[in-house]
Amino acid sequence: MRVPLTKCFAALALSVLALAANVGVAAATAPTLAPTATGFDISFPQCASPLPVSPGFGIVGVNNGSPLTINNCLARELSWANGATNTVAGFYANTGNGGPTGVGWPKGQQSPDVCGDANSVPCSYDYGWNAARTAFANAVNAESVDGSASPSTAAMTAPWWMDVETGNAWETIENGRRAATEGYDLAMLEGMVASFTNIGVKSLGIYSTANMWSEITGGSGSTFASIPVWIPGIATLTAAEAACSLTSFTGGRVGMIQYPSQGYDGDYFCGLLSTPVTTSVAVGASATFSDQLVTANNAGAVTYTQTAGTPDLVVSPTGLVTTSGALATGTYSATGTTVDAAGNTGTFSLNLDVGVLIQSSAVTATVKVSGSAAFTQQVAVSGSDGAVAYVQATDTPDLVVSPTGVVTTSGALATGTYSATGTESDPAGNKGTFKLTLTVGALVQRAPTAATVTTSDSATFSQQLDVGANLGAMTFVQTSGTPSVLVSSSGLVTTSGKLAVGTYPVAGTVSDATGDMGKFTFTVSVHALPPPPPPSPSATRVIGYVVAGRTVTITIDGANFYGQPHVTSHPGTVATVLRDQGASLVVRVTSRARSRNGVFTFTITAPDGATCQVRYNQRK
Repeated sequence: MRVPLTKCFAALALSVLALAANVGVAAATAPTLAPTATGFDISFPQCASPLPVSPGFGIVGVNNGSPLTINNCLARELSWANGATNTVAGFYANTGNGGPTGVGWPKGQQSPDVCGDANSVPCSYDYGWNAARTAFANAVNAESVDGSASPSTAAMTAPWWMDVETGNAWETIENGRRAATEGYDLAMLEGMVASFTNIGVKSLGIYSTANMWSEITGGSGSTFASIPVWIPGIATLTAAEAACSLTSFTGGRVGMIQYPSQGYDGDYFCGLLSTPVTTSVAVGASATFSDQLVTANNAGAVTYTQTAGTPDLVVSPTGLVTTSGALATGTYSATGTTVDAAGNTGTFSLNLDVGVLIQSSAVTATVKVSGSAAFTQQVAVSGSDGAVAYVQATDTPDLVVSPTGVVTTSGALATGTYSATGTESDPAGNKGTFKLTLTVGALVQRAPTAATVTTSDSATFSQQLDVGANLGAMTFVQTSGTPSVLVSSSGLVTTSGKLAVGTYPVAGTVSDATGDMGKFTFTVSVHALPPPPPPSPSATRVIGYVVAGRTVTITIDGANFYGQPHVTSHPGTVATVLRDQGASLVVRVTSRARSRNGVFTFTITAPDGATCQVRYNQRK
């Protein structure tokens, strides 16, 4: 049985009503990020750490890594989040479903579903319902400690995220993936969503990856299609901005991306995505010009508000671009903002060239030496009014451009690169320029160009090089990289035996029977075998017992207790490791006053995420 790993959480861009309203998301035309576009998420792993400085926004985990637990540093961390540029703090709650053997299973619960004795969908639903209740209560208590005028309202109006990770206990993971266990885990999540909705939380999203979501739910279909997602695993802020166009695993919009920042989990708010549009129209057709702007990553209908470009260009609230009448030759721009039904925002831009012919195709071409004599290509333009006339200015006699824009060669050409340029015009006076570059006889290396192998597999490594634009068989001639890496005349890359850790580049030339030529490169990176994983902790017994309302010291016997393992139990019980001695843990345990006696479970989590459990007694 596993428990959640250290949270690498991030904020979804669910219907982040409170947050997204203040977020200026970087669209393709925005030169800088708004101060509230980036932030951080933290939780119990940061209890003893300094917190990120100057956050644009803050998201705080309310649990201690699993449902029905509490982050004991929540009030301190919430105070940090309230000090962000965007003072509306967000919360995230851990999810999981270990089934009837887990702590807090709702056996006998009668509402909202009736949970009987057996493992079932109603019991899982009730467990999720209770998990949301506990998470919300944790947030309300922290708001109260921090002096909120209305703790419940503050917690209710905050954005909330549900952390769905395979590091938590799930029936599909603990008991095998099948229709029944997937149904139980889906019911847990449905119960949690329903509970948050019943409480009055309006802004709710899900943190996960497509792989983890599929492993836990089996793919949820349309069940959570209205819920936005928060996606982790992106390497940089620049990549996070681009990742807003990824496919959502629920079907809802992509609202948040997580990436590393300052040694913490950084988060980037995703806005509405509108690709800048550049188009052209002839002077004579400008009075009737229209174009529809298209925006993605939205929740519901998008409203467009024009901020610049009038009166020549007019953008309607639905994104229809028109002109105010016939326009003179020139370039016109319209810009503005977008917002969808959930309050997510973005920007748009459109550039209209009037009376400027723009080449729309046939900018570059490649041909074999043997095919150059028969080469032909039609140049095309946009924005014309009537037939277009082309006048060549450079690169005759090798390339010849006819008055109608047909490009041919004057015969067979030697290996090399040739360019033809000139002007174009139509009867209405619209003008432009054209260019076509023809590469003759150049072989182009295609992927793969690199490979990675461990030392143990390097002696048997092989890879076939691939080259395009050839005519007939190719011959490879290696010029560097021997003797460690060898390239055969047919392009097969092998090693001369087992290689030490390092990087081995090779290079050479390639040619075909008709005289087409090119170059190739290939790099073999040899890595050491990964070290074996550290041994997992194991617990055999607890020496001592826990007393309600008191702080006691107990000893847990077992093996592989190193690196300050983390010990958790049910809500109201706080365990602190005093010493880890390999075969035993000395733990200080405080139990809440008036909590019930009985047999409970400690979960021990090693620094690498490996876990074990052991039962203990609480008595008077």
